[in-house]
Amino acid sequence: MKIVTKEKTITSSKEAKDFLGKYGLYAEFWEPEEVDPSISDALVRFKSQIEKLKKKFGYASADVCELNTKSPNLDKILEPFMKEHHHTDDEVRFTAEGEGIFGINPLVDPPFKIYVEKGDLLVVPANTRHWFELTEKKNIQCIRVFKENPKWEAIY
Repeated sequence: MKIVTKEKTITSSKEAKDFLGKYGLYAEFWEPEEVDPSISDALVRFKSQIEKLKKKFGYASADVCELNTKSPNLDKILEPFMKEHHHTDDEVRFTAEGEGIFGINPLVDPPFKIYVEKGDLLVVPANTRHWFELTEKKNIQCIRVFKENPKWEAIY
């Protein structure tokens, strides 16, 4: 995880967690569980971490979302994510593969960007203004976690 602000770039995990905590955001860094390496299902590879997260924050369900250059209509799919918005529920994303960028507008300070990559969990709390975009590689596989099954609506 890398955070880019107007004043600095943060690459240390501890500094990143501390910085994000000031704005109510939450981060963890996961390694896959010891399972058969031929298992490609991210929900299986990270099952215990997902269950701990659900218990800790009261989340109910999880699924996998994958976006890449092979995704039909990728630009059209990404278009709504790239506009600043918020949700009435937390946006919980674990990057299982690839990379992406979350932009955060904390309203009390200048906006900043969070570059997520494989192993990064980010919780963007409800009502936090944000947007999402892919990096130049245009490849990400995320585990999405929801409080309801799933209820997630962007408010622009």
